[in-house]
Amino acid sequence: MKKLATFLAVVLSFVLCLGGVNPAFAQQATQPKSRGITTFYVTPQQQAEGVNVYHDILKYDVAIPNIDLSAVLPEDLTDFPAAYKQVLEASRQKNGVNGSFTEGWFDFQGASAVVPGTNTLFAVDVNSPQDRIYSVVAGLPASQCPVKIANTQIAFFDSVVDADSKAKELDSRGYLVYISPVDDLTIKAFSQIFYDQTTGKKKTDSNCFLVSGATEKVTTDFKKIFTLLPPKLQQPARQQPFEFEPRVGDSIFLVNARKDVTRPIRNK
Repeated sequence: MKKLATFLAVVLSFVLCLGGVNPAFAQQATQPKSRGITTFYVTPQQQAEGVNVYHDILKYDVAIPNIDLSAVLPEDLTDFPAAYKQVLEASRQKNGVNGSFTEGWFDFQGASAVVPGTNTLFAVDVNSPQDRIYSVVAGLPASQCPVKIANTQIAFFDSVVDADSKAKELDSRGYLVYISPVDDLTIKAFSQIFYDQTTGKKKTDSNCFLVSGATEKVTTDFKKIFTLLPPKLQQPARQQPFEFEPRVGDSIFLVNARKDVTRPIRNK
């Protein structure tokens, strides 16, 4: 019990931005205003500096890259889902539905854009206090130990039902769904990362526990919320997802985080 309590306390700091809730009542429940950010970096050193700024200085809850939980995870896979569900339920109280927010900040300048002009800095905001943006973040693994991601898919919706469907679609295609309204898929993704699926035991290699945020490619889909984007990005977003490749080397290094806010921002 002591180890479980330690696990819950430590992992809570990691998944505060993954707070889950039953999608059936997610859009009716009162949820806190929150800001979601996604930032691309050219090097892991720049990413580390970004994590320091967002987490230590600006007090965001950083989901990706994740912290090393290997020392406090339950030894057996069978104990992990119940423990993680408690964490998701507790964290929901702070930031609302898993992956949802009321305003978003995006900095894609650290990558090369396939769609010209989309590797830029911009913000989005919901149309009314009752609205939320629901996101899905998933990675297609090239290997799982160490965790290497070939393609990261990020999609945004104005409906929790649509986000739920997208998460299930990506899961069916072999993606690890880190962030979505579907708690079971978040638990499934991290179960696969943290545990040997054959033995049911926690992995022993420390390289197996980190989702570093390094990815060979990123696809971001704003089609369902294109009207919320700045005018110059609305038509491109309506037509196709924004695809990004590394500016140098073979990886983009991303940070995904969330924070409570009391006052929204709007595009000018």
